Amino acid sequence: MVHEHGCENCNAGCTGRHDAEQRTEEIKAGPYLLFCGILIILLSIATRWLF
Repeated sequence: MVHEHGCENCNAGCTGRHDAEQRTEEIKAGPYLLFCGILIILLSIATRWLF
C-alpha cells in the first residue's frame, strides 16, 4: 500500500519515505526486472542475427 509523504512534515528527507513494505516490494520486483533485461538482450541479438 502506498502512502503519501510530505517532506515538509519531517526532517528525514527522501530516505525517510522508504519503509520496510516499500523495500520488500522493490526486492520482489528484482527477478522480473532481471528476466526482462535478459529477454531484451536476447531479442536484440536475434534481431541483429536475422537482419
